[in-house]
Amino acid sequence: MALRTSRGTSYMERTRPLLEDALEASVGRDAGPLGAVHHAMAQAVGTRGRGGRRWRPLLTLAAAEAAGIEPEDALPVAVAVELTHTASLVLDDIPCMDDSDHRRGQESTHLLVGSAGAILLSVGLLARAAEMLAGSAGEVDGLCSDWGRTFGLEGMAGGQAVDLSAKGPVRGALRRLHREKSTALSAFAVSAGARVARAPDDTRLGLFRFGRDLGWAYQLADDAVDLEEDRALGRAPGGRRPRRQSGILLRRALNALEHTPGLDGEGRRLLASLAVLVVPSATTESNQEASC
Repeated sequence: MALRTSRGTSYMERTRPLLEDALEASVGRDAGPLGAVHHAMAQAVGTRGRGGRRWRPLLTLAAAEAAGIEPEDALPVAVAVELTHTASLVLDDIPCMDDSDHRRGQESTHLLVGSAGAILLSVGLLARAAEMLAGSAGEVDGLCSDWGRTFGLEGMAGGQAVDLSAKGPVRGALRRLHREKSTALSAFAVSAGARVARAPDDTRLGLFRFGRDLGWAYQLADDAVDLEEDRALGRAPGGRRPRRQSGILLRRALNALEHTPGLDGEGRRLLASLAVLVVPSATTESNQEASC
């Protein structure tokens, strides 16, 4: 499969402004008596060019286009994906979770409105995401059901619970649930783009697998960067396991995409290009089997 990252870059340049405008509109309501909270919400979402890479909602738009509709028709779902992601980041940063003081180069939300305020703000973001999904095109019932599982105890929340409670390496069902912290939203982001386009079940399932494996490849690549930083400071042993595994997972994601029916050729190539941009440091040249 030819991976044309230049097309992925141009697609983001064309589509991201639409996404940013929609995100700002989603959190730009009259502040009223909750001015500080609304200001913190806009900062957390990263409006006006202060957001992250936005790769999850951009994949939603690309998947919708690959399945046959205009990306603009999937904007409400893409916004819901990014609001859900932001809610998870705000919760991750509070002291009783991962206790981080900075996010995206700015003070974390709990430093602006307190831990209780950050929790309530996250609930507000999730509620707004639910509104966006309910007002979207496509199969609204299915979108809302999939989204609830994505953030719930079978998905991101459950994965975070395992992360907080585990005393050592996790195995079996707990390990699979732990991965949901990193994979559930990316899997939903891509499959939701297909659902809003009313794509058939086999198309949605193929894209779900693509998004799941891509999300895990991204997490492992991020872990590899952290490991290399720790190693440079003398805090970690040598080894390349996370980066090698990331390459295997990226390869498996691209294979799932290649075998997903119901996508037009240009859309399939676009999704592959975006996947490589999401995990740029991973190699797909490993000869190992991606078997689990």
